[in-house]
Amino acid sequence: MWPLFPWRRATRIGAGTDWRALQARVASRVQIHIAPDCPRFPERIELSSGTRLANAHEMTILVGGFAYEQGSRLPREPWRRPTEEETASLIATELPRDMSTAVSIIKLPGEFSDSARDAIRTAENEDFLAPLRATCDFGEPVHCIGTGENLPGLKTVTVNHERGEYIGMHVDTWDEYDVQSLHFATNRICINIGWNARYFLFLPYSVADVACLLAEELGLGWEIPARHTEIGRQFMARFPDVPVVRCLLAPGEAYIAPTENLFHDGSSLGQSHKDEVFTVRGRIRPI
Repeated sequence: MWPLFPWRRATRIGAGTDWRALQARVASRVQIHIAPDCPRFPERIELSSGTRLANAHEMTILVGGFAYEQGSRLPREPWRRPTEEETASLIATELPRDMSTAVSIIKLPGEFSDSARDAIRTAENEDFLAPLRATCDFGEPVHCIGTGENLPGLKTVTVNHERGEYIGMHVDTWDEYDVQSLHFATNRICINIGWNARYFLFLPYSVADVACLLAEELGLGWEIPARHTEIGRQFMARFPDVPVVRCLLAPGEAYIAPTENLFHDGSSLGQSHKDEVFTVRGRIRPI
């Protein structure tokens, strides 16, 4: 049974409801803050046409040694630029206070040259964090995940290595918090150290808010799945027209995001070189 958020009004929501109408019903708003020194690319923020299940081809054909897990959900094309009203809902004009529902796009200090890229690849953890402290407050504790690589041209990049499958839109579980406590979880900074632009993808609601919406829609008999990613899959199946937000990250740019509290993934679509990132977990906020 659904024991959480007993104050929530049990209003049923139609499957065709506009995503901003759903946003008006939840307790928090996920917004994006773009640092002033980041260029305003026309394609900086885009929205998908909704989400879809991974198809039979994607679940059987190996790409880089992996196929998609059954039940995975992916952004549904085509992509489009947000309307003025959607932009007003998504873009924050001030630095975020609550990082549990905030996505920030920042730029590394200085020019992102080949030498800067090589320095990141070979740096000791604290050596690399030192220049970043001019841009971010890392809080405590700090967990340096380090460098990672993905193939170019992937719709989504994350692999469940225990299962050996791509998982599509998902939630991280490093902290192993329950749904009520996800606003206390750590967030991450993920820096594009590759040669091409990459993307950060996310649904525009927190995990807790998605759970509330499902409880309102499905009633008190609904039970929270043990795997938080399944909460998002149920929501996307119920509301397939809710868009995925896609943020473009140029080389030398990074996102800061609460990946324990957002259904998300990265994407390397359009890349001609391998996708390379450097990731740190902490209680990170832009300054």
